[in-house]
Amino acid sequence: MNNRTKTGDPRILMKRLLRLMLPFAFIMLFIAWIVIPMGYSVLWSLVDPQKGWNYPDLLPKGLALTNWEYVIKHTKIGSAMGNSFFIAICTTLLSFLFAMPTAYALGRRNLRGKQIFKTAILLPMILPGMAMSIYVGRVLYYMGFSGTYTGVILAHTLIGIPYMLRILVVSFESMPQDILDAASNLGAGPWVRLKEVYLPMLLPSVVSGSIFTFINSMEEFTMTFIIGLPAVKTLPTVLFTYLGEGFSQTRASVVSLILLIPNLALLMIVERCVKTEYMGAALGKM
Repeated sequence: MNNRTKTGDPRILMKRLLRLMLPFAFIMLFIAWIVIPMGYSVLWSLVDPQKGWNYPDLLPKGLALTNWEYVIKHTKIGSAMGNSFFIAICTTLLSFLFAMPTAYALGRRNLRGKQIFKTAILLPMILPGMAMSIYVGRVLYYMGFSGTYTGVILAHTLIGIPYMLRILVVSFESMPQDILDAASNLGAGPWVRLKEVYLPMLLPSVVSGSIFTFINSMEEFTMTFIIGLPAVKTLPTVLFTYLGEGFSQTRASVVSLILLIPNLALLMIVERCVKTEYMGAALGKM
């Protein structure tokens, strides 16, 4: 009798229903927000210009590699991709070098006004991108860096530091003090503590911050457009040429897929090189 009562309990039935519905809802959201848009982006990049793709057709009438051939041959997409990688790598390295000592000071030292500094470092993420690009571009112009790789890298570093710094600060704050004290009591000097204690615990946060900084630099448009063009072209600047007056959804889809490929490849490489639980722990600190 008790077993029947428990089996027929509405609360138990509701819990079982939720267990079945939640995975289904997640799968449906994943399909709606990722699979379908990605699928349509691929289809748009393969639309045959001679046949087109117009309403109310659900699928294009013909597929061809014409748009890919045009983008590869006429837009210098290879050099733009090389510029994007070069700028993103330099931005990530500079962001780490600038953020590391500041993160240590904010995370391990009792500084007056620490909370104000923590809020101030997030300002580049909060301010409107176009307004900030204009102001930064003006300063770099007077410094003679307008239209140069150095200027673009410095601008990207400015907006990349908050991502790196925020993650590192939280990582420094969460370090167990007893481990640090034990290393000091055993006679470990500053460099030994940095190599054997700090860096192993910081590795997940460094990787996470590097991913955010690298991808943010790869996708940054306004800073590159205002400071770098016409001398410095990246993948986002090529992409936006097809989203302006000469709108071309087919060619824009090609460039967007090319921009997506290195980001996906980076995430896959990091997933194989860094333990999943460490990555999850570091990303969870955001």
